[in-house]
Parts: sequence; C-alpha cells; structure tokens
Amino acid sequence: MTVRDLRAADAPWLLEFLKKYFPEEEAILGTRPEGFAEVVRRVFRWQARLVLGFLRLVGRPVYRFFVIEADGRTVATTLLTFSGASGYVSMVVVDPSYRHRGYARALLERARHATRVRGRRYIVLDVLTANRPARALYDSLGYRTLRETAIFVHERPSEAGPARAPPPGLRPFHPRDAAALAEVARRGRPPEIERVLPTGAREIAGSPTVDRVLTSESAAWVIEGASGPTAWVSASISPATEAAHLSNPIVDASVPPEAAAALVRTAVGWCAARRAPRVMAMAPAENARGRAALAAAGFREAIPSLTLYRTAD
Repeated sequence: MTVRDLRAADAPWLLEFLKKYFPEEEAILGTRPEGFAEVVRRVFRWQARLVLGFLRLVGRPVYRFFVIEADGRTVATTLLTFSGASGYVSMVVVDPSYRHRGYARALLERARHATRVRGRRYIVLDVLTANRPARALYDSLGYRTLRETAIFVHERPSEAGPARAPPPGLRPFHPRDAAALAEVARRGRPPEIERVLPTGAREIAGSPTVDRVLTSESAAWVIEGASGPTAWVSASISPATEAAHLSNPIVDASVPPEAAAALVRTAVGWCAARRAPRVMAMAPAENARGRAALAAAGFREAIPSLTLYRTAD
C-alpha cells in the first residue's frame, strides 16, 4: 500500500469513483467528464502548480488530494482543504473490494498529519446522516458532532423568475464588504462552531485565482443596511458540473425575510441565465435565517448530513 498525492493520470479513475460511490451527491452535482478533465489539466499545468506550490510554501495551501495505490491500482482517495483553523476532509472513499484493510484510517491519518503540519488545530469532515458505517469509523477515531447541516437544491432555476421587487440596498458585492460580512456571520454563531470553523473575510471575498484554475465564473450580491452590508450570497458555475453553487447565505437579524429571499432569488436568476439546470447550496442548521431564505426562494432540503471534528494533534 502506498499513500501519495493525486496525479493527472488519476483523473479518469477519480471521475468514475465519484459517480459510482457518491450517487446521492452526484445526482445533484452532475459532474461532466469533459469539464472535469479540463479542470484537472489546468490544475496540473506548470503555472497552476507553481502558484499552488508557492501557497503551500508560505503556509497557505489550497488543498491536498491523497490517493492509495495497492496491487498496481488506485483504490482509495480523500480531499483535504484548509481554512483558518482547520483542515477539512471533503470525502473518504475506498473501492469495495479493498475495504476493511485500514485504508480509510490511513487516509484520515495522512490528512490529520498534513493538517497538523500546516498549523491547523482541528480536522473536520462531513458525513451523510444515513451513513452509519462511516459514522462508526469516525467515532472510533475520536470525531464528534459539531453541527447538523444539509445540501439544498433548486431544481428549476429557469422557472424561478426575477425577484418580485428588489429589496432596498441590493447591490453587487465588493471585496471591501468582506470584513463587515464576516462580523455579521459571527454574530449568533455558537462559540464551539466559530472556534473550529471561524468566519474569515478571505473566504467571503473569494479567489480569482481559484476561479481561473477551475474555469468557473462567480458573482456575489449584498444588501446594504444603514451602517454597512447586512446580507450576502455568492453564486458560481463551472463547466465541470451541471449544478451551479450558492454559498451559505449570510443574513443579519435586521434583514426582513422577504428581502433575504429576494437576495437569494437574484443569485438563482444569475445561475438560470447561464443555463444551470439546478442550483445547490449547503447550509448548516445554526443558520436559520439563511435556510429560511433558501426555502422561500424555492430550495428544498435534499441530503441531511453531519459535520464532525477532532483535534489534529
């Protein structure tokens, strides 16, 4: 068994794995083979590798993609990304014929080590609520529940139509809004969640470099209040997937529910104009106002999940 980083040659295998072993998520996401292959090509071009390598060198790595080779085959994988305080494991998957050999544990251990080396205190992952075998594994490794969350989906964005009336103060997002919006998001969040997954202006501001590498297009909007932005949502679309993505909406308590819903409908309309057949978003249970805005704009809860965490030491 060998644990290594993903290579360009692994792309066809990885796409097959995603479609085969994440059927619920894939039914919503709809990964496109040609677009996925183009993203992989861009990630492994020398310019992108230079940028990603530099970010890793200065302590701001974007991701690590680990795979396991056994018997001359690639048989398991996990994706690790980094936030301000944590490493975030987005998936752990092992070929069924190679399960019960400790491969999932080996991937999680490599992810934990990489997280600790990068100075992050916690390691975090999501698991479907119904996936009891995976939850049992994570429990045995010391993970505990941080929060409930869910994937939401809007299945007919082209029928959503424009906002009934744009709310006062609706305008495009500007990077200078990010710090104020991060403060709005922090208010009312449980301290434990904020400690593990702190809300940072950098995540809200987005990254043009990532958009270029992933061949994606993105946009964001805010509602301007009396003393600054009080609500925000971003949208992105990529040729690698059928589904467009909305961020977890940030909505201050001062924002009327109908204004928050109109903000989300604006983002859905942007996705519809780019011919996205569906739009997905992930919103945690503690964000009641953001979830309400999604529901009022036509989203339904599709896949419930849990966010788990443990220390990286």
